[in-house]
Amino acid sequence: MGSGARRTTPTEERVIIAIDRAIYHVARHWVWVLNIVGAFMVGLPLLAPFLASSGHHRLANVIYDPFSLICNQLPDRSFHIFGYKMAYCERCFAIYGATLLLGLIYGVSRRNMRPATVLEAIALSLPMAVDGFTQLFGWRESTWELRVVTGSLFALAIAWFVFPRLQNGFAEIVQTVEERFDRLVREGRAAPL
Repeated sequence: MGSGARRTTPTEERVIIAIDRAIYHVARHWVWVLNIVGAFMVGLPLLAPFLASSGHHRLANVIYDPFSLICNQLPDRSFHIFGYKMAYCERCFAIYGATLLLGLIYGVSRRNMRPATVLEAIALSLPMAVDGFTQLFGWRESTWELRVVTGSLFALAIAWFVFPRLQNGFAEIVQTVEERFDRLVREGRAAPL
């Protein structure tokens, strides 16, 4: 340490060690954390029509309102449950549902997956862009089947492009934290991970 450097206090060191432990556990289990978030992103929009159909409109709106920020929620482009639309459209349902399904599959089999190239991700995303833009410009009307298929292909593009890269990045974090803790344990400054 240089002469102007301040030493870390024991309290600060305990806080840093606790944060490092939390980072380590998130880095080791990132795919399951992502899948839990994904389950909420799929489950809540499914819950909204159940709440509305049972007369709990205020509770349903607690779900509909925030999801309106990420989806147009057009009734003619949304699946309906008990006569009420889901909190997002068919395409968003396909994107989030397929991402969750792929996340669950990736959680079991992630070790040897090569990430998609940019061109592969674009190729898988292109059908959704074509379907969406041709509908937007009024050239044709999409169907629920096309919205589900193209949304699922887009989810595959995202998952295949992003998940392996996240795995590599989090693996580096795990290794760095393990090396740090090995040193701290040898020095008697921390308990093992």
